[in-house]
Amino acid sequence: MKLSEEQKKQMLKRLDEVWGAERICPVCHHDEWAVFDTVFEVREFVGGSINVGGAVIPCIAVTCKHCSHTLFFNAIKLGLVPTPEKEKKGEKETA
Repeated sequence: MKLSEEQKKQMLKRLDEVWGAERICPVCHHDEWAVFDTVFEVREFVGGSINVGGAVIPCIAVTCKHCSHTLFFNAIKLGLVPTPEKEKKGEKETA
């Protein structure tokens, strides 16, 4: 899912709020990052198959421009993707 201009602004604002002032890559110690404007999903691994209806976490990817180390931020927690219906009904989050 591509983010709208408004969602991009919201994402960058939230990343600034949650990601500390020191944004040094833990692998190469550089501090230049690329932020993707696409929501990706991380799925539960089930031996190489796709588990339809299984757990999915929507994420924003942030990649070090020097070594390509990639961090994922939960797009629900950043406010970019609505909370799944089962969470709205009071069920606890599993991750």
